[in-house]
Amino acid sequence: MLWKSQHGETVGPSRLRSTGNEDPSFYGYNDSALCLTTNGIRQALMTGSILKKIDASWTKPGNFNIDICVSEYFRAAQTARIVLDEMGLLSATPKITPFLNERDYGTRYLPEMDKIATFDGNGSESGVHTRDRVKNFLRSLEPLLWRADLMLFSHFGAIRAIIAELTDLSDDAMMDIDVPNGKAFQFNRIVDVDGQSSFQEEALPLHVLDKAIPFIQPLPRAFI
Repeated sequence: MLWKSQHGETVGPSRLRSTGNEDPSFYGYNDSALCLTTNGIRQALMTGSILKKIDASWTKPGNFNIDICVSEYFRAAQTARIVLDEMGLLSATPKITPFLNERDYGTRYLPEMDKIATFDGNGSESGVHTRDRVKNFLRSLEPLLWRADLMLFSHFGAIRAIIAELTDLSDDAMMDIDVPNGKAFQFNRIVDVDGQSSFQEEALPLHVLDKAIPFIQPLPRAFI
């Protein structure tokens, strides 16, 4: 998710396809097992190719005009590195923060977790609690927008909460937000004459890839 204002913008990809999307059993392993699939890598490359066209100043190494934040999860770090390299930001170093981590879905997933904003069964983090978490994080970032654009790499539940907060949606409406695999969101900050900020989504070119792609073919036996 990226947002851009008169002096700062945020853009950033949403969750990309991971091994956990393909096979939920991966969620039983350590975080490093939840890595991007080949389709997730393609999604990250596609996202990077779109984002690098937004602002030419981002391509300068060590650019002071862009800050990058990423969740603690391995797949988010993978996504960030692929996207930033594709954008030509080879020296950019994302800041890792737990505030962008995915919602804690508890011991067992239930459909109510993504339908009822206050539901926190099975030790899960409710959508409302996730929104409180990202709300405080966004407030801490806002002063940076006077000098830099912001790029955030996060996950479905957290991105949904960020969008709801930026666009002032109700908690119930937040639960209806769709965050497709591989989709990036751009929000521009608008400051009125009284210095009050609001955020407006800027449509990005179509860049979401189909989920179904051919499997990687095994190497001929001569190479094994």
